[in-house]
Amino acid sequence: MIPSVKLHHVSFSSKSLSASKAFFGGVLGLAEIERPAFRFPGAWYALGDRQLHIIENASEAEARAASRLSRSDHMALEVEDLAAVRGALDEHHVTYQVGENRDLGIEQIFCHDPDGHAIEFVRYR
Repeated sequence: MIPSVKLHHVSFSSKSLSASKAFFGGVLGLAEIERPAFRFPGAWYALGDRQLHIIENASEAEARAASRLSRSDHMALEVEDLAAVRGALDEHHVTYQVGENRDLGIEQIFCHDPDGHAIEFVRYR
């Protein structure tokens, strides 16, 4: 067994750093945090005590881009208010789907970032 301490970050490739920053910082309102002076473009965001790393890499992002919302390949953000999420996504004209698990005590909204990564917003009742 590998003695892991905790999940540190999730990393997504992006074909357009400016579009990703507009989505994660503008639409979702994540706080951008300091990033080392790597030799490649990117941005880091705080996710509670974890991080989201965006790395600009157009060829990788284009090769992987998908138009589906996946049950397995996604990032999930636990939120307190799904109405606020819907409002922000509507305001920025981001298409989303509502999950079908309310009967299990789980409320969900799914959308894509500009590069096709699936993002889940979840609230446990």
